[in-house]
Amino acid sequence: MSTANAANELLRIRSVFDINSAFCAIKTNGVLGMDNRHSAVAGRGFGSSSTNALLFLVNGENEITAEIGALGWFSKETIGDDARKSFKPDAGCKVALTAFKGEQSKVLSQLAIAIGQDGVPYTHPSEKTNEAEEVLVRKIPAQQVEMGHFPSNYLIDNYFPAEMDLYQFTKKVHLKNIPEWKWTKATPFTGKTEQIQALKVAYLDLWHLFAERNQEAIKSSLSESLHAWSVSTGDSVAEIYNSTNFSESFKDPSFKMVSINWNDYEIEVMNNKRMVRLVNKSSPLVSPISYFTENQDGKKKMKYFSPIFSFVDGKFIPVI
Repeated sequence: MSTANAANELLRIRSVFDINSAFCAIKTNGVLGMDNRHSAVAGRGFGSSSTNALLFLVNGENEITAEIGALGWFSKETIGDDARKSFKPDAGCKVALTAFKGEQSKVLSQLAIAIGQDGVPYTHPSEKTNEAEEVLVRKIPAQQVEMGHFPSNYLIDNYFPAEMDLYQFTKKVHLKNIPEWKWTKATPFTGKTEQIQALKVAYLDLWHLFAERNQEAIKSSLSESLHAWSVSTGDSVAEIYNSTNFSESFKDPSFKMVSINWNDYEIEVMNNKRMVRLVNKSSPLVSPISYFTENQDGKKKMKYFSPIFSFVDGKFIPVI
């Protein structure tokens, strides 16, 4: 097991990744931090950046995951199944769970995936740190979508390729001195009717606050989420809130909420059932908290805010 000892001063833990000639998704305890889907759709398959992992971590056992898929799945050309599934020889994906404190940084755990001579992804031994834990490898179906639940003119045809396969690599990492987030004490989401109804109520309450552009009430509703982002980044709550797209969109006279059709959404459960949200069946990036604005040419633009909820103290609250 890897062990991180967080200092008393501000700790930041980020997943630092580098992707080449492939589609790759980076997850922390099952929660997607970032992927390079847009680059994969464009046929490039590149990506180098980092994402805030601290928000999804707990004291004790955690998991980091990298899912890799071949670029051929995103091709609009008529090619055979073997060509779609084939990885480029130089394809790869590396993610390093990294702690930052001041000017210092330390890699807590990492996954480095390369393509073997048999064309199958594997963890590159030369990139491993001195860790004893095993890497769990599975071949899984990629996230699929169902057409008809979102306006087609806002969709990219090959954004979620049909029948796509992914290779999933997961490694455990043991951490301590992580902030005690509210969601860690959440009641697990089991899918019972009462829980589903309570989740819908939470979305509707937030939807109405957005419709009213009631910024003070929205800040109050998002207080736990804003606090978590503030703790994990060092920015103030006000800075976090003012950086949101919706706070700027409220100034647009054309701002208008999109009505919710519950049939257009499905439940996504994460982080040992302690986190949950609703995602659109045709475009999983889209949340029931969606709205229209207009650009300078009067063309409508659809935007959305996609919070993650946890059931805390008898109700669902946004925690991320």
